[in-house]
Amino acid sequence: GAAMLRSLGCWLFLWALVPPAGTGAAARGLDVASYRERVRAMFYHAYEHYLESAFPYDELRPLTCDGQDTWGSFSLTLIDALDTLLILGNVSEFQRVVSVLQEGVDFDIDVNASVFETNIRVVGGLLSAHLLSKKAGIEVEAGWPCSGPLLRMAEEAARKLLPAFQTPTGMPYGTVNLLHGVNPGETPVTCTAGIGTFIVEFATLS
Repeated sequence: GAAMLRSLGCWLFLWALVPPAGTGAAARGLDVASYRERVRAMFYHAYEHYLESAFPYDELRPLTCDGQDTWGSFSLTLIDALDTLLILGNVSEFQRVVSVLQEGVDFDIDVNASVFETNIRVVGGLLSAHLLSKKAGIEVEAGWPCSGPLLRMAEEAARKLLPAFQTPTGMPYGTVNLLHGVNPGETPVTCTAGIGTFIVEFATLS
């Protein structure tokens, strides 16, 4: 029974990666180009409304059309959007946003931040944009990929998370104050996602 379930799971995983012949978009008569443009339009619909109604807050509240800081006051949607801008080929907007983030984002602030969310969205977002920048045709610093403004920002953000790992088990607290470290009385209760998702970002930094 268990072996059969494992085999079925492997087959489904491989099918998701490489669908059988005749099941792709073209075979089903779908217009790939139109789908691509729909995705592009959806991204810019959300992105432009964030800039108009919510920047420099972290996120847009769609029902009230205003902004709110949810994860630390980092203009988080801009960081989230960096790699997508490059994938869509919008190099000029990417460069503008990088300048905005360099001038406006400060990690040395008295705010309680989610260690998990700050890692996957801030550190991860900055690192992915840093690593994609050269491929997108952007002029990079000498010493890239071991040098660059986004890499320096990612390292600064990651260093602010390090006090959360000062626990008897080495498993991090869920929240850290970016200015003062871990608050007294912070709960050690965590989850597998909260302790196991640092390896990609921190290994890249190391």
